[in-house]
Amino acid sequence: MPVLPIEPHPLSPIDQFFIGHSFSIVIRYGARLDAGRLSAALATVLEAIPPLTCHLAELEDGRWGLVSPSDSPPHLEVHEVPHLPEDATGPASSSGLVPRLSAAPGQPVLGLRLTQSPTEGLLGITLAHAVADGFGLFLFLRAWSRAVHGRPLEPLPWERNLLALEDLTPTAPLSPEDFWRRTGFRWCQPPRDLAAPRPAAFGTRLVPPELRTLAADPALSDNDLLCAWLIQTRADELAGPDGLAVTFPVDYRRVHGGLPNNYFGNAIRGAPLWLARETLERESLPELAVRVREAVRAVLHAQGARDSLACIEGLLRERGGRVLGELHTVDPRAGLLVTNVSRVPFGTLDFGAGPPAHVLLPAIEPRTAAIQQNDSGYEFSFSAPA
Repeated sequence: MPVLPIEPHPLSPIDQFFIGHSFSIVIRYGARLDAGRLSAALATVLEAIPPLTCHLAELEDGRWGLVSPSDSPPHLEVHEVPHLPEDATGPASSSGLVPRLSAAPGQPVLGLRLTQSPTEGLLGITLAHAVADGFGLFLFLRAWSRAVHGRPLEPLPWERNLLALEDLTPTAPLSPEDFWRRTGFRWCQPPRDLAAPRPAAFGTRLVPPELRTLAADPALSDNDLLCAWLIQTRADELAGPDGLAVTFPVDYRRVHGGLPNNYFGNAIRGAPLWLARETLERESLPELAVRVREAVRAVLHAQGARDSLACIEGLLRERGGRVLGELHTVDPRAGLLVTNVSRVPFGTLDFGAGPPAHVLLPAIEPRTAAIQQNDSGYEFSFSAPA
């Protein structure tokens, strides 16, 4: 079984980019969960996925790595309450249900909390984005749920060198425009605070109309239409004087050579889409949906994946690790990031009480949105500009 060395284990280029970001999930069950059974299964899973037991460490050049802690691994916090809130998505409700993480050296990368009433259970999990993306979160939760039922664990490759670039060809100095074009993410002012934990609020729940009432074109996917609908309905509050910079995270496990489909880590780049003010005002929803589709298609290949990694690594070598404080998943001035997890089957996660009654993957950071499925279709979690 792989273990981490005592010395800090450097993160991959894309992991470095996500230092200071974390994301959460809330899974609600219509019955109480067995805390002892959950904790025992968790210990088994943590042995199989070493990064989850680690703490963050800042290296001499300002980059970050993972280090094995000297104290105990992450544990499940258990809280008993008289009743669970009807709506667990507001700031007042979610702050006590969801752990918060910071990116300071020595801090853990995983927070776990079980909140139980006499008749219900709710799991709140927060994961540092430097360790995994949304699909990686699902892989961890699926392994944990299987362990609860005594099933064998699937090996999850996590070696960071799978995304390393040893022979990086020197290039001309990067510009913010180069960075946006090659990664889909933003390098711009203002700088961000890497260590500050994000608020526990989950944004606003948005339910789109029936998709086929929006456009009958079979060439447009549900994701194309959903993203276009969000852009069209929120353009006024998101766009700047010139337009809107949209990023669509793309999972390239299937196209990156040598990267397993079940890689536990960050296997994404961003598909960039610039929409000028004139375009936002003139184009119909189907026309915007075509732009979304073409933006994603343009980067969903192995060359685009490796170029994104090379761009991030090149900037780190050129500017040093301190540049991480200037990198953003979304343009903080006039941008939007839309994450689609609607095809990831979080609703199948059984921790001993059957399938969940409700799953929420929130958009925590300003100018972000997350698409997920519900019982009747789709819903968004949308976080408005700060």
